[in-house]
Amino acid sequence: MQALHVKLQSFSASYPYPFLRSGKQLTMPVPPYSSLLGNLSACAGRVVGPTETGIAFEFSSRGTAVDLERTRRLRASKNTGRLSTNPEQGLGHREFHVHPVLDLYLTNPSLEDCFLRPMEAPCLGRSQDLAWITLVRRIELERVEHGLLGRTLVPFPNPQTGGKILPPLVDYYLNAEYGYTRRSGQMSRYQFVPAPVPVVATSSFWLYHPSDSATPDHVVYVRDLAGA
Repeated sequence: MQALHVKLQSFSASYPYPFLRSGKQLTMPVPPYSSLLGNLSACAGRVVGPTETGIAFEFSSRGTAVDLERTRRLRASKNTGRLSTNPEQGLGHREFHVHPVLDLYLTNPSLEDCFLRPMEAPCLGRSQDLAWITLVRRIELERVEHGLLGRTLVPFPNPQTGGKILPPLVDYYLNAEYGYTRRSGQMSRYQFVPAPVPVVATSSFWLYHPSDSATPDHVVYVRDLAGA
């Protein structure tokens, strides 16, 4: 299967846990799929929906640190629902990844031009986590029966991988109305694969070997968000 391999790097990355907004703002160990689609949309200059491509990814960093930052928020009008600036500000502690690297594998290679000529700067998390694109390459994804799976997300439950069980995550957002809050699309449960682990393909868990991998046993899991 033809695919696209894109590598992004940054100085920082932050993926806040959903429904957790008190005390120190913790970051998830890897990005959710909604963030990956958001990056695609930024680079494409349009909304890239879940039906346009399957997504596989691996994420790594040199660890995490904590920053102290001033918070600025928006608020929605009680009458119209439109957003405006909230004059109240505050201070908060935010955990972030240090020197993160994101490898994206997309089953729609026609998205290549989005990364060769991005319309907006990609971000690994929030708008201040600016990233740069270091690799854009067309590859082949060969379906295989087993291999080593790296740091990524897999649907819960998956007894093969173990790892941290994450709260329900939004796979994509609906954001067609300008000036209003976005609406959640499909939600799914995932678990985080903390390190390369041996896995075996099943009828609902397909594995692929990227043709540009440095090792013959490297595999990725392709998530079909439209068919999930």
